[in-house]
Amino acid sequence: MKHSSIAVIGIGYVGSTTAYGLLLSNITGEVILVDIDEARCKGEVLDLSDALPFCEASKVRTGTAKEAGQADIIIITAGTPQVPGQARTELVEENAQIVRTIIEQIKPINPQAIIILVSNPVDVMTLCAQKFSGLPRGQVFGSGTLLDTQRLRGGIAKRIGLAEQSIHAFIIGEHGDTQLPAWHSAYAGGVPLKNFPQLTPDVLEELAVWTRKKAYEIIECKRATYYGIATCVAQMCESIIFDQKQVMPLSTYVDEYDVAFSMPVVLGERGIEQRLPIVLSCDEKKKLAESAQHLRDVRAACPALENL
Repeated sequence: MKHSSIAVIGIGYVGSTTAYGLLLSNITGEVILVDIDEARCKGEVLDLSDALPFCEASKVRTGTAKEAGQADIIIITAGTPQVPGQARTELVEENAQIVRTIIEQIKPINPQAIIILVSNPVDVMTLCAQKFSGLPRGQVFGSGTLLDTQRLRGGIAKRIGLAEQSIHAFIIGEHGDTQLPAWHSAYAGGVPLKNFPQLTPDVLEELAVWTRKKAYEIIECKRATYYGIATCVAQMCESIIFDQKQVMPLSTYVDEYDVAFSMPVVLGERGIEQRLPIVLSCDEKKKLAESAQHLRDVRAACPALENL
């Protein structure tokens, strides 16, 4: 996938910032922008093209839905944005219709393409895209709790004075209010987190709440989050293009829970290549089951997702 093309569908704050992140990361030959607002899309291309002299990417351009369907990686960020005080799952009905329409518009889809869902609620949108794209589930997945996980690792790192890269901890389950940290399997420098005296149960709970609520705080202040998620998507694309097989918590269908949500997976050139087992405490297993039930309830309440 050395000379890959990446299509970004939905050029709002998240989509345009994702395109910028892809250019700066120097991982792809072409970035294609697609949006129903053609003037906005053209403007973003003109603006982004000024960054090309400082990048190794060869081209950024507008494109059609059909062209996007033939890209190597298709990133879907389109949808109604979250507003202050709104839960991600409140977006489900409208955004499910948008994602379904996009999938139909980009057909026929390159059979080797990988589709990354960023639109919220990302877990439900992932399930929607998996069904309607007709591609193998490993090639269609969501950004899930990757950003939440990076936030958690950053919070832990500050508390114990280590680099974030030395923290191995995951947020799993829903990308939303029922997400949970997998503390039982969390380590720092190979040492279980429970061995760090700074990380008392109260501190761990504080970190979990802070991680879960950070997006709401950002949206309250500036009405949108985009830098962090754009960087996460660029990292995902890098792992795919260079077959790095990085382990990330991404949203994909999990049979035993009958939902799509985040668990640690291996991401390579074929997409999600395997899901890694993670050891959970009894309480964590209970909370993960509750997260799955919440997502099943959301799915059941949405007519657009009937029979998913």
